[in-house]
Amino acid sequence: MSNVPPPPGGFSGPPAPAFEPPEGYATWTRHPVVHLPVLLDGRHVGYLWAGTDDRSAGFIRRNEFLREAYSAPVVWSERLRESYAAGLPAREAIRRWIGRPEDPRGGGVPAGAREETADDKQDLLRLANPDAERSPWESVPPGELPDGTPMDRSQGWGPLHFELPPSYDVTTDGPVRYLPVAQGDLVLGYLWTGGTAAMFLARADAGAPGGDAAGAWVLRLRELYAQNVPVSDVLDRCRSMPADPVAGAVPADATEQEAPSLQHLRDRANVYEQSLRLANNPVPGDPEVMKRAALDPAERDAVLRYLREAPVAYDSGRRFRDLFDPARPETVPDTYQTDGTWIWLGGVAHHLEHHGIPPEPDLLRHIRENNAQLPPEDPTVRERAKQTLRLHRILVPPPM
Repeated sequence: MSNVPPPPGGFSGPPAPAFEPPEGYATWTRHPVVHLPVLLDGRHVGYLWAGTDDRSAGFIRRNEFLREAYSAPVVWSERLRESYAAGLPAREAIRRWIGRPEDPRGGGVPAGAREETADDKQDLLRLANPDAERSPWESVPPGELPDGTPMDRSQGWGPLHFELPPSYDVTTDGPVRYLPVAQGDLVLGYLWTGGTAAMFLARADAGAPGGDAAGAWVLRLRELYAQNVPVSDVLDRCRSMPADPVAGAVPADATEQEAPSLQHLRDRANVYEQSLRLANNPVPGDPEVMKRAALDPAERDAVLRYLREAPVAYDSGRRFRDLFDPARPETVPDTYQTDGTWIWLGGVAHHLEHHGIPPEPDLLRHIRENNAQLPPEDPTVRERAKQTLRLHRILVPPPM
């Protein structure tokens, strides 16, 4: 295997001809891709992406952070290779990293990060590095390598073949049957079946444990598939499985329910009931941040007052550098404040005050719906906020 590193940005073309099975996800696809932001020390250093074919995935580094995130492609390549070896579909392989602690070399996907979709990998490359030279792969007709060699290599190379370990389909257009999966009092997500498909869907409010459980259930479902268990029997078989410290278990009194579509179940899984929603600090160069419209002075002051006066759930006492003004002293507080529905970092208010950057759209909408008036403080609100931070592994219990 070649030891030549990929070019800056993490881009590489389709796999070179080989007679060995691939060791990881394909690094190229002509399917649409979903992507998540990767931050390192507050900098938006790149994107973790996966093809909607669930066979391709990778990391794209933003060229402006080549020095700061020099080792990030290596870190994410190793992580994706492990996920591939575990049999995870590509999209599950990137989703499992949402909210995990940041790696000092590779960074992390912030808790609460929203999955976005690009038409193809080239669109994401242009988003990450709009000034970069266009890749020669962009003009290659579908099904060909740059030299004109057919991708199926039927002219003597042998077929190009890539597939994940066999399992049930991971999506369906029809109704789905589902069961909850819990770890103690925490509902981790839902096991669902429909048509020829069966999969686990993590709840957004389950934080990192939900992502951990997803990986464990993917492996369990692959085992059932290998045993020729029909989709119609999957939920009953999963119900009988013993509790596991990572996968959790189906509660003994759980009743099987039906949703009219997989999207309805996803909507249910995205409702925050067990923890609070988390808003991260804005990051320079983030396209979503750049789209936020400035507030008029009166609303800016009202929103800032809301953010500043909310109860403090956690304050480390540290201060971070302002990435929108690196010459300033370290003034961004490492705090978490809450109104009982949302938690936001200290930089959310800081950047509104000093740079006019509004909070993320969903948090701003929530503040507007409350007419910028904080609700009466619930005595339990701080502990609920801290529990949310624990679920996202932002607050880690001290070693015993």
